[in-house]
Amino acid sequence: MPSPQNVRRLVLTAAVTSITIAGSLYGAGIKTQEEISENTKKRQEATFDEQMAALQGMRSNLMARKGILQTQIQELDTRIEEKKGRDAASIDKERPQDGR
Repeated sequence: MPSPQNVRRLVLTAAVTSITIAGSLYGAGIKTQEEISENTKKRQEATFDEQMAALQGMRSNLMARKGILQTQIQELDTRIEEKKGRDAASIDKERPQDGR
């Protein structure tokens, strides 16, 4: 059986650790909330030209992603068609030649 001093030390260590973790999480939440409100305030105070520039930047990023995704879809479609062709060719080879 552990001595009372060891139990007390263990309880205090667990308490300090839990308080530290809770404080860190609470502080991180406050900081995140402040950053969100700051970004919202900046967005509301931005001029029309700044807002347009930001939207055009987002649009160019989205268009670049669209191009990449379309290329990937075309490559996937090509691979699917090639696989269908190979599968059909292998099925034809497996069939007997006399038509049975």
